[in-house]
Amino acid sequence: MTIDDSKIVSSLTSKVTTKNSTSSSSFASLLESQISSTAAKVTTASTTATSDSSQSSEAVEAFMEALSSKGALQFYQEYNQEKIEKLMEEKQAELEDKLGLSSDSQPPLTGEDRTSALSTLDDMMDAFRKQLQEKMQAEDELEQQNSTLKTFLQELA
Repeated sequence: MTIDDSKIVSSLTSKVTTKNSTSSSSFASLLESQISSTAAKVTTASTTATSDSSQSSEAVEAFMEALSSKGALQFYQEYNQEKIEKLMEEKQAELEDKLGLSSDSQPPLTGEDRTSALSTLDDMMDAFRKQLQEKMQAEDELEQQNSTLKTFLQELA
């Protein structure tokens, strides 16, 4: 709630209170209680918005600091690497379940079967990592081509 809003609410409340004292109307008292509850809700919403805003500004500041300290290319590469690692963790958990390597698989693999399954898992994860890297590289190249094309078209126009 801004200062102007507070003044308006105070003014309305005082007018309603004055009216209420001169006439004992139930409408005025209902209006006063409604204004008070609305003012409280607005104040709460304002406080919440302020805290959300400060959290987002902290996140923006952290982002800007990381970007300026690392440089755009390194930041982008690390961002892509983090995405790849997250996808790799999800895929590994999925494959461990399918191959019977998870802790809750029944019956648990032992001995040579487990060794074979772990080897297969490593091979599958290496292939998945290469696939993700190629996909992201292809997306980057496509985005660069689209950017070049847009620039060219804008120059023609």
